[in-house]
Amino acid sequence: MKGVSPVIAAVILIGITVAVGVMISSWVTQWVNNEIGGASSCASYSTYSIDSATYKSSTKNLTLKITNNGKIDLHGFEVQILNATSVVLYNSTSSDLSISPTITENNPLKEQRSAIIIVDMNGTEGDYSAIGSTSEEIKVLNMACPQSFARVTGNDITKE
Repeated sequence: MKGVSPVIAAVILIGITVAVGVMISSWVTQWVNNEIGGASSCASYSTYSIDSATYKSSTKNLTLKITNNGKIDLHGFEVQILNATSVVLYNSTSSDLSISPTITENNPLKEQRSAIIIVDMNGTEGDYSAIGSTSEEIKVLNMACPQSFARVTGNDITKE
């Protein structure tokens, strides 16, 4: 009887197994990068800062100057204000939050550009002026990359 020797058969089986393993490994790596790679790259390229944060008790307005330092265009800003006992969130659709220049998904905040966000803390959503005057932390979030945010704390918040 003639046939393939057991050594050659083992080598062929090992070769097929390695080839299938490489194909599966390549597919899994690509799938994982697509699933979680987008989120981490978004956060890596989305950096912005709050250059100034001022709360004026006379007008009950919080004024923030933000600058986009990253490579991703930003839009849909939200402002979260925290003190020892409360958290208040103003989202981009709130009538108490205004942004200049107007920032939208179609007109985002581009790289190396700045915008002014004004929050009326005694507006239509209620009187939160006490939180403004006792704020310990202010965060600015965005919808373009929700994993990324900018914040100021304590002495970096000017209260007039």
